[in-house]
Amino acid sequence: MVTRSDKQLIELFRESGQRDAIDELMRRHLSRIRATVFQMVHSDSDADDLTQDVFLRALRGVETFDCRAEFSTWLYRVAMNTTYTFLKRRSRSPVDFRSELQEPMTSPDASPDQAVLQAELSTEVETAVASLTPSLRGAIVLVCLQGFSSAEAADIEDCSTATIHWRVHEARQKLKRLLKEHLS
Repeated sequence: MVTRSDKQLIELFRESGQRDAIDELMRRHLSRIRATVFQMVHSDSDADDLTQDVFLRALRGVETFDCRAEFSTWLYRVAMNTTYTFLKRRSRSPVDFRSELQEPMTSPDASPDQAVLQAELSTEVETAVASLTPSLRGAIVLVCLQGFSSAEAADIEDCSTATIHWRVHEARQKLKRLLKEHLS
């Protein structure tokens, strides 16, 4: 089977309307988009709903996508904008992030005491990240957790690389202050 690029799949869908092409395109990006959205909202149900919304928006917009940027960059921009809109609405009625955080992963070799400490630290880190402003959280999620370069994150966020550098720096400083007792 020939593996087609994102651009080829988009062209195939536009030319022939082949649903398989768009299905493959969406399947290719689903897990990373879902992970990114989850890291922003810290809720499985919200992440599932938002991911579905992201792909519906992408499906509606794929006809007008101009292929100047990479499809993945455009899709992440859709994901981040959708998530920011959600977070803005939710900020009007805050939710306790701790209630929906996933169970932290612990090492199978960890003693019970180590496992408890590891779980506590993991929860504290996730809570600290969740307390960042959406733009700072977005920078940390894209650059530090998803592994995008600053240039890629800047394209996704539609800002300069200097802005991404500043946001990551600022987020790290805030996280250091919030996690000070755990880092010493």
